[in-house]
Amino acid sequence: GNMAALFEESLICKLLEAPDLEMLHSNGVTEEMFLTRKEEIKFIISHYHSYKQMPDKITFLGAFKDFQILEVTESTDYLIYKLKEAYSYTRVVPIIQSAADLVREDSIKALEYLKEQLELFQREVPISKNKDGYDIISNAKDRLAEYKKRCEVKGLIGIPTGIDKLDEITNGWLWGEELVVITGRTNVGKTWIGEYFATVAWNMGYKILFYSGEMSREMVGFRFDTLNKHFSNMGLLNGAGTLGKKPETDGGKYLEEDYENYINQLSQKSGFIVVTPDDFEGRKPNADELKSLALKHKADMIVVDQLSLMSDKRRADTPRIAYNNISEDLFLVSKELKKPILLMAQANREAVKNRKKGESPELHDLAESDGVGQNATRVLSLSVIDGTLKISIKKNRYGMNNKEVLMIWDINTGYLEPLVKKEDNPEKTEDPKAEEKDGGVKDYGF
Repeated sequence: GNMAALFEESLICKLLEAPDLEMLHSNGVTEEMFLTRKEEIKFIISHYHSYKQMPDKITFLGAFKDFQILEVTESTDYLIYKLKEAYSYTRVVPIIQSAADLVREDSIKALEYLKEQLELFQREVPISKNKDGYDIISNAKDRLAEYKKRCEVKGLIGIPTGIDKLDEITNGWLWGEELVVITGRTNVGKTWIGEYFATVAWNMGYKILFYSGEMSREMVGFRFDTLNKHFSNMGLLNGAGTLGKKPETDGGKYLEEDYENYINQLSQKSGFIVVTPDDFEGRKPNADELKSLALKHKADMIVVDQLSLMSDKRRADTPRIAYNNISEDLFLVSKELKKPILLMAQANREAVKNRKKGESPELHDLAESDGVGQNATRVLSLSVIDGTLKISIKKNRYGMNNKEVLMIWDINTGYLEPLVKKEDNPEKTEDPKAEEKDGGVKDYGF
């Protein structure tokens, strides 16, 4: 009852801000759906019908002195869903109880009764909101606005990947519904790449939620320092006094004090949250648990390392079905939060046996599961040959498919550079000096 009241109050606050009752009408919301705030909703509706405008807050508070006007940030869709959910509960319980009594006498009659009652109820309470379609002709201006928006950002409408060529193919990790599956054999460095994308995004000011199924938070932290500022990862883990070559110096070395200065500056910032099974009493979390953490931390992007270290809230019997369920649930989380999710997934063992060295696993090689690839909006398959990382785009719901990006990758220092630099490309007539200075790696700094 208490929660219902909260959702109803929030919805009323939103309604008082609205110009009319369209919010209720378009969602099929009727006044009897308000279980705890009947008088308030009646007042608003009748005021609108009498005066052809919504009551202002002063008028409303005049009638309901104890009502608290809140600043509501929750989405209308969510509040309406919760309203309907509470109302449905009160309506469906008696139907099911009557059916239970009927079952003892005649189960077929009971089924017919249930079917008929539930159909009546569903007609009355449209749970899902049906849209009426969209005219691409009369709404053509929407498209012009979208195109102009894309021009402004040079096609990069999502979170940048940090790899120019990959940005061209993907337009970034998108807002809306985006489940990117990053696959490859064991030890190909999926975790590194997932964290690379997260580090680039963090540097652009986005908040990250990173689920690490097997690496400790310290390990994820040291890898971040390597990817972010190129401190030698081996050096950090082995407690070495020198931590690799210092960027932008002539052969200078990173020393302990450089790392200390870097850490002191870094620790004044925030926004890269790492969770491990320790945060869930040693269990593997499910998609909903990650969703509530993402909401809590206001994450802009979620990285999941990895699929086999998540649990299926529907508790399927076989890994294949569980993986399908988990990837579908993650896709739905992305759709609900309108935030991209990057999911690392192992290629299956067959793929490993049947492939020549250096070939990238195909979509159907995803471990135990064809469904994972179907739930994904994009699939990136990784393979490494002699220090060259090949990123193959095996599926791309929003763009070009079957493209490849080749990178030179030095894992220990976190450098990821294009195999072919821009200045090697004769089509470009820009000043080659400008290109060289950039060195192909964007350093986003702090």
